[in-house]
Amino acid sequence: MEGLEILERHAAVLRTAEGCESVWLGRGQHPATEFVLIAAFRDEAALQRFEGRLRSDPNLGSLSFSLLRLTKQPPEMTQYEVVPIE
Repeated sequence: MEGLEILERHAAVLRTAEGCESVWLGRGQHPATEFVLIAAFRDEAALQRFEGRLRSDPNLGSLSFSLLRLTKQPPEMTQYEVVPIE
């Protein structure tokens, strides 16, 4: 599946990013055509540096844009802040 291969390549890029602490790629069971890619960065600055690289390096940014032609709707991309639960 081409989309899965693109996500796996993007996950590999994320794993090498400075400040990236972990990366997870999950696949839906029903339907198996839905995926989630989660990357945890050490801090906001590390995430911002990586996002800057995505915008400035056509080879990195092209992975995200190549997903657009495979989907019926734009992928949901959002940033979350993890907070401790007391």
